[in-house]
Amino acid sequence: SLKEVEYMRQDASVECGTDEHKPITTLATGFIVVWPIGSLVLYTLLLAACYKPLKKKTRTALTRATRFLHREYVLTYYWWEALELARKLVLTGAVLLIPEERAFLRLVVATLICSCYAVALAVVRPYKRVEDNVIAVATSLVLLLLFLGTNWTTIFLGIEERTSVDDADAVLGFDNLSSIINSMLVLVGVTLLFFLIGAVVAARRVAKIPTIRLVSTKQPPELSIGMGLTWHLFNSHIWSTGQDAVAVIKRQLQILLPGIKIFLDVDDLEDIGALEEYIQRSQVILFFLSQGYFRSKNCLREVRSSLEMDKPLVLVQEADPAKGGGTLPALRAECPEELQPDIFDQNWPLTIWYRIEEFQLVSLKITAEALLLCSPNFLGSTSLPLTVTGELRIRAFGFSTFAKVWASPANAGARELADELVAAFPGLTVSTAEEAGDATHMLLYLNEDSFVSDERLAEQVKQARQDRLKIVTAHENDPDKGGVPFSRFFETTPQELIADGLYKDLAKSCFPGRHRKVSLVLLAKSLGATPARSRADLLVSGSNRFSVAEGSTSLAKRSLGGLSRVFAKMSSRSSAEAREVSGGEAPSVQQQV
Repeated sequence: SLKEVEYMRQDASVECGTDEHKPITTLATGFIVVWPIGSLVLYTLLLAACYKPLKKKTRTALTRATRFLHREYVLTYYWWEALELARKLVLTGAVLLIPEERAFLRLVVATLICSCYAVALAVVRPYKRVEDNVIAVATSLVLLLLFLGTNWTTIFLGIEERTSVDDADAVLGFDNLSSIINSMLVLVGVTLLFFLIGAVVAARRVAKIPTIRLVSTKQPPELSIGMGLTWHLFNSHIWSTGQDAVAVIKRQLQILLPGIKIFLDVDDLEDIGALEEYIQRSQVILFFLSQGYFRSKNCLREVRSSLEMDKPLVLVQEADPAKGGGTLPALRAECPEELQPDIFDQNWPLTIWYRIEEFQLVSLKITAEALLLCSPNFLGSTSLPLTVTGELRIRAFGFSTFAKVWASPANAGARELADELVAAFPGLTVSTAEEAGDATHMLLYLNEDSFVSDERLAEQVKQARQDRLKIVTAHENDPDKGGVPFSRFFETTPQELIADGLYKDLAKSCFPGRHRKVSLVLLAKSLGATPARSRADLLVSGSNRFSVAEGSTSLAKRSLGGLSRVFAKMSSRSSAEAREVSGGEAPSVQQQV
């Protein structure tokens, strides 16, 4: 009688089931346990050990070493990589344990696994990036369609083998194998196209969300925190004059930097006696400088602890006197002398807090850059240029139609501000003639000399209003440029102009330092600047920059005053485009008399 003998496929000299074959089987089983099963068990144990530090957002040696396992996933589903590995092992290995004569059962099991996994991906969306979730669902559905196509092909061949093609056509609706394959390929192609469009739409939608991104990569920076720390930022402030502002800072930073953890007393303080411990567990400390801050006992505890622990600092100065703002020298004078050098003379990042959204964004970017530079991922960097989708950028605006601004010689400082605008925006021209001529706008620059140094200015403003020439008012807030509180102008401006509604329209605030560019953009928009649709628009509009009538000025370099020299006591006149975001409180604006 004939006897069936089996041999190894890789080595036909070895007969299966013999003593020579058993060691090979044992070795193969060991490798299966060590690699496919062992890697799954190892990854699962590592992720389980990371549970507590990840939940507390505490960076440890283990969480850093295992970042490749969990960094792509939202915190709730940090373990998803283990599930993904298990799925791959089942589809590529475990189903092969089903005997070959039951091959169709293998397909059924694989199809069910793909179906459940695709549904789970669509429901829980474990990835941080929206486009990653879309692509993951798409690939799972494509794999599912391929398995379904294989199922149909197997069924078709089985029916054809046992009966006829006509029976297969009657059952499945296909009269040949090619029709099944072609149909499935078309279905896979349509699915891929559909999800590709979805991924592009999702990516564009995400790109419009106002989050901070690195200029170098156009991607959000990866937040990191030192070992044993809990918070990226600690907000140190005095309740009476800083509570509302730091609440806005926390809320806005959480939007701009998703995942950031910020300590704020109203949210995180459990024991007032543990302030020093909270400082110890924070990576960067923000001092919100306002009146009374250095006279607060608890604030001084936070200050001293921060200095003793050598914590990196960020200084944010309140600008509005009505909200506790003060000049930097005045705030320094409140600080104990022995602490002054370590706070004010160490070149810590310093920004001014204005209660107008566009200017707040600048301060938030300065704060974000400072805390990112102190994080483990960016410790070697000296600067970190950041950008925010939708922020006001000078290069994004230009003048597509004729625009000439009249800067009267009788208006001290107007010519210099006009030069800043001309230097920044293509297509704008400026006239410094004695009369408006063909100017489309008059620039009324308000500083300490306005309506004081030259009496002609009042008559020129009056004439411009009679001629219905649009007047754009700019309130200088830089003391080095003659900035004074807006209330001053109700004393120096002729009463007939005030009564006639000169200050009915909100003046554009001109702040110094890195906030200056935002001031220029808001002024340019009031002069008719529009978003440039392309670089070609800027080049075309810029080609006529120097075709200026007699009396036009030459371009001058912009002088941006240092932040530390700002006298924050000046009330700011909010721009018409500015939106208040400080908890519903109104910005500092001029009062009608």
